[in-house]
Amino acid sequence: MAVTGLVIAVGLTLLLTIGVNRPAAESDEAAPAHAGSLPAPNAAAPPRGVPAPVDRPHASDEAELAAWAKEVGGLTGIPVRAVRAYGLAEMWMRTDAPKCRLAWSTLAGIGEVASKHAGGKVEPNGELSEPVVAGDGRVGPLHITPAKWKAHRFRAARDRERPDPQHIDDAAVTAARVLCAQGNDLTGARAWWKAVAAFGGSTKFAQRVYLATERYAKASAAAGR
Repeated sequence: MAVTGLVIAVGLTLLLTIGVNRPAAESDEAAPAHAGSLPAPNAAAPPRGVPAPVDRPHASDEAELAAWAKEVGGLTGIPVRAVRAYGLAEMWMRTDAPKCRLAWSTLAGIGEVASKHAGGKVEPNGELSEPVVAGDGRVGPLHITPAKWKAHRFRAARDRERPDPQHIDDAAVTAARVLCAQGNDLTGARAWWKAVAAFGGSTKFAQRVYLATERYAKASAAAGR
């Protein structure tokens, strides 16, 4: 009887242990560690960053843009030269695609996810000290596909030089043109998610961009105060 009791006790101990320490495949994979940390697609568009300066058609906006970029860069931690490029793209799209209502903060979110703003390797003139090429052939600091670059490339300086995907200004304006190509208002949730997911090739990409965009937009809110 004593032996029988011992066998039963050991069996119960093993059963309880297995029940508590079950393999991850039975429980953890159904609810991954990052579940709930990514935003739900199409639920909302991210907040917009503090607006870039007004684009004056017949006057230079360089001083205003430089001052704005310096302040926003200090608040967000984005390299100032990259902020300038994102802000310039927003300013231009107000005229080139006014219905799109693209915010610089979305471009900043893409730049963060794609290359961490080229790793801070942007020269004062906007050129990259080291070219950025992704493993899938995407080029430049915003990882634009060759097909999209060919279809929407644009020279930001309008100096008749060839557009350069390794120039932060050209990359930002071209990315803006890609995002606005369908003519949708990107302040709308579904339009924003569709445009960003198509740009990056996946919903996961858009989710990561959303988080970065939200962070930058909120951090920039103190600008001008």
